Amino acid sequence: MTEDEVLTLSHATERDVDLLLVEEIACGTAFLAYVSGEVFGQTLEEIGYVSHRVLHSSRRMHNRREIDITVEIKIADGNPIILLMENKLDAGEQVDQATSYRQEAHHLEASGAASIVKTLLVRPNQYGRNNAAFDAQFDQCLSYEDIGAFIDQRAESVGGELGWRLSHRARLIDQAVTKGRRGYRAVPLPVISDFNSAYVALCRRDFPSLKPGPAMLKAASPGESVTMIFAPESLPKWPHLPQMRLVHQLREANVNLSFYGWGEHFADLVAPLSVALKGSDFRIVPTINKRKAGRSGLMVVALTPAVSNQKPFIEQQDAIVAGLQKAEALREWLDGNRALTETLSRLVAAS
Repeated sequence: MTEDEVLTLSHATERDVDLLLVEEIACGTAFLAYVSGEVFGQTLEEIGYVSHRVLHSSRRMHNRREIDITVEIKIADGNPIILLMENKLDAGEQVDQATSYRQEAHHLEASGAASIVKTLLVRPNQYGRNNAAFDAQFDQCLSYEDIGAFIDQRAESVGGELGWRLSHRARLIDQAVTKGRRGYRAVPLPVISDFNSAYVALCRRDFPSLKPGPAMLKAASPGESVTMIFAPESLPKWPHLPQMRLVHQLREANVNLSFYGWGEHFADLVAPLSVALKGSDFRIVPTINKRKAGRSGLMVVALTPAVSNQKPFIEQQDAIVAGLQKAEALREWLDGNRALTETLSRLVAAS
């Protein structure tokens, strides 16, 4: 089957995405593990996962407002962990909708029905930009684009029929974002498409240790991200490391290496990290999520020249190479500091 032979629906609705997310959660643990890392900053093993169940359109106890998706995670020690998910494609906020989610979370914790309850908003990036106040009322937000990239990456890794099915699901999410219609194919901006192709080619030729991530390999749409996210294979797979990400932020003019969930331990980690980075041009930045009960990470950041993916690649090649050199330097720094990261991991575990 080729990409041209994949069915394009008339459009993908919010309910389609609801059911897709429910299926991904109900039928395995891969997607739930991804969500756990994003929301709790921990793996399923770290939270003591035993089993889980998922409910769709469950009603709250004290009124008739529905929770889009409820995930109940049974853990080895204590009451379950519950995740309350609201999915928004383009519909506006209902009156006191986010407040209702927070009240339900409080009720479940206060009644002893759950040890931890988190609220999660799932929406396209543009929806978040247009509804920032609504976004901020949830413990965490996940974008359709990031979920699609995760599913695409998993499709690439598993292959076979499951890989094809996952690829189709990722395309459905993309159709929801772009509101693709039958017979309509979004035409990439040529300058962005050319830029991305040239960036990936340069990366593969001169920086082979920096593996292009799935989002870097897609056809470029007018709203394409200005962040180049390298594949997880670019970084070591040491068991003590948290979820990590290495990116080149073109417009924001930096490359950064993120340690998910370690920002809350910044005070414990800053001294050994500062010693290790002394004499370099890397700096340490905690990425504090200001939403209530939000997660925070820790980034090692290096400044780079600003780049635009809507300008010709050749005119900016020196700046792009400088950015990739910094990304490679960050990758090499991590690769050469296993003992340091083991020490940091022990400090995180002890705090």
